[in-house]
Amino acid sequence: MKTKKLKIRVKTDRFSIPIPALPISLYRWISKLTLKYHPSKVGTRSSKSDENDAMRILLDSLTNQDIDHVFDQLECTEPFKMVDVQVDDEKKGKVKVEIYTI
Repeated sequence: MKTKKLKIRVKTDRFSIPIPALPISLYRWISKLTLKYHPSKVGTRSSKSDENDAMRILLDSLTNQDIDHVFDQLECTEPFKMVDVQVDDEKKGKVKVEIYTI
């Protein structure tokens, strides 16, 4: 069985965000749009300019072929869990984020 969709789950102590599983082709399209219009989205307003510089360098060096390659490789694999992060914040409580392919 090959991967067709990405599923994202975000859950906290107080709520859960129901994000439906979306086709990989949609994420590919969103990524290409982000790449195309990134200069207007990455600003230097933040005091963390090193992070903005790193993001700008990454987006400047990324091409549509790179995006296609990443998503082609995802589509060729069997379903798996990509991200499983759990954080315990004193103010916000527990936050869990999962991203997996189906």
